[in-house]
Amino acid sequence: MDKIICLGKNYAEHTLEMQEKAPERPVLFLKPQSSFIEPKNNSQVQLPWKRGNIHYECEIVLKLYKKMVIGLGLGLDLTLRDEQKKLKENGHPWEISKVFKNSAIVTPMRGVKDFEGDWQETPFIFKVNGEVRQTAKLNDANLKANEIIHYIDEFFPLCDGDLVFTGTPKGVGPLKPNDTVELIFGPIHHTIRLVE
Repeated sequence: MDKIICLGKNYAEHTLEMQEKAPERPVLFLKPQSSFIEPKNNSQVQLPWKRGNIHYECEIVLKLYKKMVIGLGLGLDLTLRDEQKKLKENGHPWEISKVFKNSAIVTPMRGVKDFEGDWQETPFIFKVNGEVRQTAKLNDANLKANEIIHYIDEFFPLCDGDLVFTGTPKGVGPLKPNDTVELIFGPIHHTIRLVE
């Protein structure tokens, strides 16, 4: 993996809940490999709670090889929301609010063939302490998988092994220490505890 490429505002309802203007095309930003973690099932992940409110954004994650999708996972694009709000208000880039240790949590990847039928029609579910907070499928998004890859390819060099966070649907919100989160997508069912 060279980098993690993230799409912002790829789901219209999420843009509305954030009370922001919908762009013509989704926003693109990067997370470095150093922000990535692939925790084992039923493991713990430490987060920097002292830096402010940490919000979850659950997303389908694509693994690329030769600009094709070879793997699928579910990820959390974690955001220091108060910090992001200040940065946006001042017209500054978001990286300080998006790039920190363990801010890109991704389940182990599964092959496309592990999914029954059209995986873009397969809904994912994100739970916090047993309560469903987000659910959607990629076909609900503005750009679908092939469109996402072509769009990114206009601006960034795509490297084998790169991961793509495809955007989050409505329902984002805060996390707190010792929350247990579940990421469910087709054959993927991963549970993680978030700790100090």
